[in-house]
Amino acid sequence: MGLLSKLFGGGKKQEVAAEGIALECPHSLLVPRWDSVQDMGIEDKATRFLCEACKEEFDPAAAAELRATLAQRLARIDSDADGAGGAGA
Repeated sequence: MGLLSKLFGGGKKQEVAAEGIALECPHSLLVPRWDSVQDMGIEDKATRFLCEACKEEFDPAAAAELRATLAQRLARIDSDADGAGGAGA
């Protein structure tokens, strides 16, 4: 039993360390949702969009803005991560 706890117990230290890191969701996977069954599959008739990563919902206008600015937001998040990683190394 002691061997198993040594093998599998080390992950808890990593989980605790990761809790202190705040990650910004890029909202890169927005899934359309509809209020009417007849509208399903027609993205222009979607009433809201759900981010698969963080489960936040957006109206169609906000989803369009997020999709239009995705590349810039991902680049900013990547540069922020590089800056944080470089400072600690």
